[in-house]
Amino acid sequence: MVLFLGITGFALERAFVNSQLAGQGERLFTRVINLISVSELDGITLALPRVLDDPRFNSPESGLVGLVLNEDRQSVWESLSSEWFTDGDWVRSRNNLVSGEDEYGIYDNWVFQRNAVVETDATGEDRYFEIWVLEQAAPLNKTIQTFRSQLFGSLIIATLASLFLLSLIITWGLRPLRLLEVKLNRIRSGQADKLTGNYPKELASLTNSLNQLLQAEQGQRERYRKAMADLAHSLKTPLAVMRTVAGKDQEEIHDQVERMDQIVRYQLQRAVTDARNGPVLGQRCDINGAVKRLGKALEKAFAQDDKILDLPETDEEIFVAMDSNDVLEVLGNLIENGFKYGRSVIMVEFERSEKNIAIHIDDDGHGITEAEREQVLTRGKRLDSIQPGQGIGLAMVNDILSSYRVEMTISKSPLGGARFSVQLPLA
Repeated sequence: MVLFLGITGFALERAFVNSQLAGQGERLFTRVINLISVSELDGITLALPRVLDDPRFNSPESGLVGLVLNEDRQSVWESLSSEWFTDGDWVRSRNNLVSGEDEYGIYDNWVFQRNAVVETDATGEDRYFEIWVLEQAAPLNKTIQTFRSQLFGSLIIATLASLFLLSLIITWGLRPLRLLEVKLNRIRSGQADKLTGNYPKELASLTNSLNQLLQAEQGQRERYRKAMADLAHSLKTPLAVMRTVAGKDQEEIHDQVERMDQIVRYQLQRAVTDARNGPVLGQRCDINGAVKRLGKALEKAFAQDDKILDLPETDEEIFVAMDSNDVLEVLGNLIENGFKYGRSVIMVEFERSEKNIAIHIDDDGHGITEAEREQVLTRGKRLDSIQPGQGIGLAMVNDILSSYRVEMTISKSPLGGARFSVQLPLA
């Protein structure tokens, strides 16, 4: 806008200046013709009246001067108004024109027009004369300067007004996109499950497609969840019966039942995580609430072990961008491991940053060496044979976290045992 109006203003200014100069040149040329019309050859010189009909030629203050030079660049006539004229030397320094030629231009503070005329004297000899009319350029310059001020002042106002109107138009035109961004952020944070509101026809197909995509993704997640629930329900009764079978191999049967139960859970969870690549829109879970619920359940389950679970002392809702079932599965396994392998204390800590929250689960057990840390994340690998289980829990945790592009680290705990740390994305 600035470039376009700047070029336009420059073009208009040039056109106006050229038109003013052309008009001034025509007026001066007319005065030259008038001087020629009242001149006559007197012997070998060109004579003009001392006092002319145009009063400006008769007043030194008029700013209009008339001169006549001969071939030798000597003045043969000067108007009365040339009394204060001080640029005569410059006029006489100019070269002669060709007969019939004229010249228009600007010198210092003067605008001038000169014409060459040739008169034949009584002897038949040609006499060259040059008629000059000069006018002060101050009025012309003032007119041009006034026009420039008005033109560029108007263009600046027009530019600012146009930019303001354009900003309003752009703000109004992009308002649906900003509304769409707000709605998508609500879906991402779990506060809504679809795009709502009225959108212009240019965005209607986009919002409909996004809603269809969200609906399909939510339907897929629900189908996986139902499949997990149905399979778990179908296997619940047979597994319960197998647990109650008496006989000399009852302990072996119990171990196999536990293994089947963990494998089923692992494979069903893996079916969900393998179909996902990163966080899914609309997922959110209160991590603090999930830890407190898990703590209550596990304290009851391990009540006979007389162990202490130390949880963060905060009632603040801290939402992470994860499915609640995944959060419960991950933290449940990690805190349960603390109960299994810790001597007396299990501690959960939160370390919050701008975009993530780090969760540390510590115990005061024997800990895990650097060589063993990779081994415990491998499915089916266990470091002990005392506690029940088949070593699937940590592998499941690792798979779930990998589906969210989150890494779990194992280090030495301040309590002397193992520390499991995960950094979950805040919703």
